[in-house]
Amino acid sequence: MKRRAYLFALALLVALLQGVYFVSDRGTAFEAWFMDLWFQFRGAAEPHEEILLVTMDEGSYQNLGVPLNQAWPRALHAKLVDRLAEMGAKRVVFDVLFLGPGADQAVDEELARAFGRMQTVLAADIGVRNESGYELSEILLPHTPFMEQSYGVGIAGAAEDLGYMRRFLTAERESMQGIDAISFVAADLPEDAPKPSPRDFINHYGPAGTIPTLSYYQVLETDPPLPAELVREKIVYVGLMLRSDVGPAQKDSFLTSYARYGRTFGVEIHATITSNLLKHDWIRRADSKVELGLLSLTLMGMVIVLFHINPLRGAVVVPLGMALWVLVANLGFRYGVFIPGALAVVIGAPCIYLLSTLYYYFITRRAQRHIRRAFEFYISPQMARTVSRDSNALKLGGKKVIATAMFTDIAGFTPLSETMEAEEVSSMLNCYFTEVMDVIFDNEGTLLKFTGDGVLAIWGAPVQTQDHATKACETALKIHMEANRFNDSKRFPPLLTRIGLHSGPMVVGNLGSARRFDFTAIGDAVNLCSRIEGINKYFGTDILLSETVAQVVQISHSPLRMGSIQPVGKADCIDLYTVMAPAPDSTVLEVWTKALSLFEERRWDEAVRTFSDVSDLDSRLTKAVLFYLEQIKEFQDNSPSHAWRGEIVLSAK
Repeated sequence: MKRRAYLFALALLVALLQGVYFVSDRGTAFEAWFMDLWFQFRGAAEPHEEILLVTMDEGSYQNLGVPLNQAWPRALHAKLVDRLAEMGAKRVVFDVLFLGPGADQAVDEELARAFGRMQTVLAADIGVRNESGYELSEILLPHTPFMEQSYGVGIAGAAEDLGYMRRFLTAERESMQGIDAISFVAADLPEDAPKPSPRDFINHYGPAGTIPTLSYYQVLETDPPLPAELVREKIVYVGLMLRSDVGPAQKDSFLTSYARYGRTFGVEIHATITSNLLKHDWIRRADSKVELGLLSLTLMGMVIVLFHINPLRGAVVVPLGMALWVLVANLGFRYGVFIPGALAVVIGAPCIYLLSTLYYYFITRRAQRHIRRAFEFYISPQMARTVSRDSNALKLGGKKVIATAMFTDIAGFTPLSETMEAEEVSSMLNCYFTEVMDVIFDNEGTLLKFTGDGVLAIWGAPVQTQDHATKACETALKIHMEANRFNDSKRFPPLLTRIGLHSGPMVVGNLGSARRFDFTAIGDAVNLCSRIEGINKYFGTDILLSETVAQVVQISHSPLRMGSIQPVGKADCIDLYTVMAPAPDSTVLEVWTKALSLFEERRWDEAVRTFSDVSDLDSRLTKAVLFYLEQIKEFQDNSPSHAWRGEIVLSAK
């Protein structure tokens, strides 16, 4: 009961900490940053077909002779509006402030008339003035004659979140005094049409330049004129868009969800919002209380689950939970719904997992360590670890599995040991097994037993793996390399390690009597593996593989087929292969394969000549060549039966 109370208190604390961070500016930015990733995964999207930009860019400044450090001439704006009206534009929206009268009243009058010839939306701004020591916000409206002729006026400000443009400006904001944002006015939606809330996110269609764009000067050109189809029935946004970071460009460009590609000018952001409104494809959010409540319950559930399972299962559950959230959040984004949870998944879940792991290892595992230390005096370390986790491991029984067995043996060990003192033999074997056979553990093998100067190990049990044959083959090569290092130290006489590998069905488990047993493997596959190891002496090889192993490692290790052998006591023949480090070159492989083929085709004389060539190319195959030459000599004296297919029948182990 006390443990449950502590666990519930911890869950509440975690949920509280997450909630505090979630509603903070940094928490909001963290959640939005992950939404930016969904934009990157999605790539660019198509804006509404009615949206078009006409930009005051470097080309327009240059072609129309406008200095970069001066306001754009109002006379040019009048010409632009008239030209857009001629081309059949639906509406023109100026992301340009027309505050107060200009230097030339006649130009202002002409511009006002132009605004009245077609639907024109003008920009207002939010300013701040100081009055009696207080800062008061005020709306900076366009020049009155312009405003009277315009179709509408909207705020051209930005709703920035830590420097990013992600959310909407809406008329509900106190500083806007009931005036809509310019993008809402440009969309001209019906009163009852759905509109985004201040919490919803802008659906950016891509980095800067995604929305179709024309240069200001291109629209004014008449030789040749632009095709009217480019503008007809379009909502045309007019505003600044410069590649250089000078003059007004410094304050009119913003970071968006595509910030990695650079900043985006305000005119394109306003146009994007208008497109969102027309397509109804902005990113919607739930109420803040709903989001916070669901996330708090999720985190509390994580605490309860992770503190009730062991860390290994938690290491699976946490990544799966992360992957599930990524999938759901990304899918929700593609359907226009923002699903928060980055804080809970990326920060909360790993922290909870870390706490649960510490709890597990410092509390739960303490009792298991006591059990394991007691049993290590009586059984193998592998069994001790198993018993500490599962008391059922002390029961007799085995399980049939497909695994790979390895037998190793030291060639000529018996006569060598007879020339040494018992203490020297013991010291040599201890050093040999410590330095050479640790490779088995490093490659996730199970060392079942030492058989005098040899070792029996398996892969694929008790922990089942799909690549057990590959791991066993890699281990054999590493054992061969470690054995060479052991011999190079010259502390003891050189030891030649021979290895046999075979994959097949075997019974693995606790075998013995009710009072004394060991974890081992039995079966025909294990026996055959022992026979394969012994056949190395005929070929002079260090490693021999059965065909079942060779087929699996064919691509990664290029095993060399040594022939078809019928071991002692076996009725069937098996194809044996070897692997070497370094592997024989292509010429050796070609000549050896040809020689073996000639042997199996009973072309004795040609086989003799070809086998002899192999010895000259790679001395490591010399003993195998001599072995086949002896077989050829016997077959020349006593021709094999008509049923013979190239196999060699061994008469001794």
